[in-house]
Amino acid sequence: MRDMPGSESSSPSHTSADASYPTSASLHRITAGTFQRAQAPSSEAVPADAEPSEASTATSTTRCAPWHAPCSARSSAGEAERTSAKPRCRSSRRTWRTSADSAPGLAELRTATRPACSALGSTDTSGAVLRSLAARHNAWHLAMPLLQQSLALAPTEPAWYDALASLHSALGDRDGHAAVWKQRALHAETRRALALEQYGAWQAAQDAYAECMSRWQAGEMTLVNTPQPELALWEEGIVRSAKALNQWELLSEYAKAWPGSQPALLMECAWKSADWERLRDLFRRCDMRSQAALKMLQTYAAIHDGKLAEAEGRCNEGIQIALAQWCSLPPVSLSSHTHLLQMFQQFQELQESAQMLLELNTAQRNNQVPDLNSILVTWRERLPNVWEELPAWNDLVSWRNHMFSHINNVLGRLAGSENPALATKGYRELLWTVVRFAHVARRQNLPQACVSIIAKVQTVTAGVAGEQLHDAFSKLREQARSCLQMPQYLKQGLQALLQADVQFMATPQRAELFATKGELLLALADASGGLSAGDEEAVSQAFATAVSLHAEMPRGWLLWALFYDRAYRTLLAGNGGSAMQVDAAAPP
Repeated sequence: MRDMPGSESSSPSHTSADASYPTSASLHRITAGTFQRAQAPSSEAVPADAEPSEASTATSTTRCAPWHAPCSARSSAGEAERTSAKPRCRSSRRTWRTSADSAPGLAELRTATRPACSALGSTDTSGAVLRSLAARHNAWHLAMPLLQQSLALAPTEPAWYDALASLHSALGDRDGHAAVWKQRALHAETRRALALEQYGAWQAAQDAYAECMSRWQAGEMTLVNTPQPELALWEEGIVRSAKALNQWELLSEYAKAWPGSQPALLMECAWKSADWERLRDLFRRCDMRSQAALKMLQTYAAIHDGKLAEAEGRCNEGIQIALAQWCSLPPVSLSSHTHLLQMFQQFQELQESAQMLLELNTAQRNNQVPDLNSILVTWRERLPNVWEELPAWNDLVSWRNHMFSHINNVLGRLAGSENPALATKGYRELLWTVVRFAHVARRQNLPQACVSIIAKVQTVTAGVAGEQLHDAFSKLREQARSCLQMPQYLKQGLQALLQADVQFMATPQRAELFATKGELLLALADASGGLSAGDEEAVSQAFATAVSLHAEMPRGWLLWALFYDRAYRTLLAGNGGSAMQVDAAAPP
């Protein structure tokens, strides 16, 4: 297939000299310095993973102890109390009481938090204590009510808000986190951005956060006295929105601009951009606490370097840390476990990647073609759900693309020119996976992310003949249909269809492309002010060609019928008929 112009995304995640998609104003503001730090005299916000040690525990420099599972040993007396506990009825209300010693860590929690919660003068320390004990001892159900009670008694103390918001964030409760900040936020613009983020309108939320930051930097009087925690919320909101919109090049620029404050983000951007040298340098320079995400990044680097024994050790360590974190979470909460479930799938695929590397190395030594079909078929069938957000898909697809590129290099040397289908096996798998990723982005109403994903895979497969890539039709369809969701890019979508080489495609596929061409022509005519006689002829011809190529195409027949029904109603309305007469005269 020829290279299709107009396939570049409007986001800066794909840049080229002949990019047809302009960069949105919000992203220009971000790259122009939207992330500049506020130099405020107030104390810094407490990070979500701060550990209490002394009165100064709530500062941003506090380190966290490693996760560990709660103690499972229980005293026989405590177990007897738990099993013998009965509900006590007081008047018309029923309260359920159990022993304080029946769950691990509860006695320690109450002993540690009693002096902290009794005096509001030590809110910084007590908030960090509650937050730490809730995470380390699975005492979320005790710490959160205590924090809410403390907020009711002292609604102006920022430490309680910090602790409660961090607990909601650790549990994956986005609505709870937004509710805390809507109560705390000083400006209505912040509450609006949070609401947009809750509804999944990521592009609008990113624009709202960036606008707030730009107005604050410009010294606008209404925002000049914004507290430091709210400024940090704007910055975190822009980063979350960029991840949800798949703007990793933009995130990489931001992380490089602030390397000391964002080492974890810089590591994540480095491996996704295949900058392995920078990733190894970050491992040496950054002293980060042991966590599952760090072990996964170390496993990525070890597999890329071919150190399979080291990769296996890092992978096992990461699984153990993730299991310990699983045990520290509440038993009934889907959102809190979702991230760990996605992480376990990535660890599983890392183990399968190591197995594939062993088979590829053996095949190269013996000059034989390896059998990778079982793992590749499993990867096709084991994908995230279509409603899961793009960061979960991106983590999986990015690593698979690294493996597919390595597979294609090895098979290209083994197959040579005698078996071109085998030489492009890695490209076919890469194209299928990325097109599926783009389809999910389009279904989630993120057309700019869809176009950006398609543009990247187009640069990878540019030198491969179209007839060797069976998913080239799917790539073209996703690109054209995403342009239908963006009225400003209708011409680019139509140009991509007109310049595509469709000779190698099957007849039903060509019919669907003609139907999509008719939709684009109709949308362009509506955007320009109405259908002319020439536009009507072009749209009708496109739909007629679609149904003539493939008569068993319900969508093509429906689009053609709706087009003529619209033309009929417009004709009746132009002849002076009222709306009631038009509806009565129109076919059912």
